[in-house]
Amino acid sequence: MLTKQTKFIIAIAIQLVIIFSIIISKTAVLTGGIEVLLRIEPVDSRDPLRGDHLTFSYEISNLDSYLFNYSPIRDGDTVYVPLKQQGRYWTAVFGVQKTKPIDKKEIFIKGKISSSYGNKIHIIYGIEDYFIPEGTGQDFIFFDFSRKKVAARVSVDKNGKAVLKKIYVNDKPWP
Repeated sequence: MLTKQTKFIIAIAIQLVIIFSIIISKTAVLTGGIEVLLRIEPVDSRDPLRGDHLTFSYEISNLDSYLFNYSPIRDGDTVYVPLKQQGRYWTAVFGVQKTKPIDKKEIFIKGKISSSYGNKIHIIYGIEDYFIPEGTGQDFIFFDFSRKKVAARVSVDKNGKAVLKKIYVNDKPWP
């Protein structure tokens, strides 16, 4: 039978293992992934419960369903979006797939279908939130971005897992 002290130590150890596994997973993507530059459009700059942050919708977040190579699709499905560099930015041009691409040289990002409406599908990649220094969110409300060129440098690993590295506004690192 375990003592209260032993149970407490085990509970703390489990929490530490979970926290460190998340940190190690993200660090592995940052150090071993391929960097891509994606166009973004901010959706929100302030949340009373979470403070100043930006929530993004990427150019590759809302895609035409004709790019989807398989059917049927449902909300919550995991998908893989192959990316191709066009100029400075990477875009989805080959079609969305339900299976991981086989070609080892192909760069793709993994996401989940959040919703589908009409001939559009909305995909979430897990890189939509970016926390910023407190008090600076008011400078970046939605309509300000319509006059700025905004992009995100994202690191993508060989399994399509992505981590947001840096934001660029008018080609300059921000903040």
